[in-house]
Formats: sequence, structure tokens, C-alpha cells
Amino acid sequence: MPTIAPDAPRVEQTLRLPVSKLELLHEWAIHGSGLTASARVTDSDGRIVLIQNRWTDGWFLPGGAVEAGESPKEAARREVQEEIGLNATIESPLVVLDQTYVSEEDGENWFSALFVVYAAFARGEIPNVSQLGVTDDEILSARWFDTLPNNLHDGDLLRPYL
Repeated sequence: MPTIAPDAPRVEQTLRLPVSKLELLHEWAIHGSGLTASARVTDSDGRIVLIQNRWTDGWFLPGGAVEAGESPKEAARREVQEEIGLNATIESPLVVLDQTYVSEEDGENWFSALFVVYAAFARGEIPNVSQLGVTDDEILSARWFDTLPNNLHDGDLLRPYL
């Protein structure tokens, strides 16, 4: 795994998932980048934009997998555009999560990955949800928040960095 954001704080995260989910992620983690990038996008009023998608509980940062030939920073910019329809200025990394993916059935370690969260800035109104995401059902909702909601996905882990 390459050295990503060496000056950013690092936090360990263990994700316990069913084998069926681990099998879906295996190709990305082993033969793909094994990297995910997200952005804490704020505006000039200090609001933060969050999304709801079909695979997380609660509200979450826009972001996703880093594709071949793409840096994590470029991936964060692309994902913000796809998921909230805004062109963001991606700034410095806020935190790197060193993730270990484990079978919830037997506790076996399957693979490791990195999740980088960048600071970002954007202006504008978020388009209608029907215009967001790569597929029609990817993004369920996206909106600006004045404060972080209680139901922030991975909130205990991420809240100190947002």
C-alpha cells in the first residue's frame, strides 16, 4: 500500500462484514487500488454537505473508490462532482483510516485498505437527487447541514475530524 497523506492523523478501523460483502470488495482491495477518498465539503457559511446512499446507515461524506491511474485527491474531486453535483476545491487531508476488513462470521482478516478524508470547499445549490450519482438509485439524498447530524455514518470515528 503506498504512503498516502503522511502528515495526516491516522486512525485504525475494523470493518466486520458478511463474507458475501467481502467477496464483492476483494477484487478492489487486492487487485484494484484498495483506496477510498472522501471530502468534508464546506461552504462560505460553514455548512457541511452530506449524502445518504444505499449502502451506509445515516448521513455520510461524498466519496468512493479511487480508480486506476487516479490519485486519492482526484478521486475525491470526481466523487464530489458525481454525488453532490458541485465542483469542489479539494484541500489537505484531514484523516486517514487504516481499515482492516474482517469476516463477521469467523473473525478472519480478509484484507486492508485506506480511506482518506480531505477538506474541501464548494459553493452552490445541490441539484435534484435524480441528477446525482452514477446510477439512478445510488444517492438517496444530499443536503447542506449547519451542524453534523446525530445519525452520521461512522460518526464516532469521523466526528473529531469534521
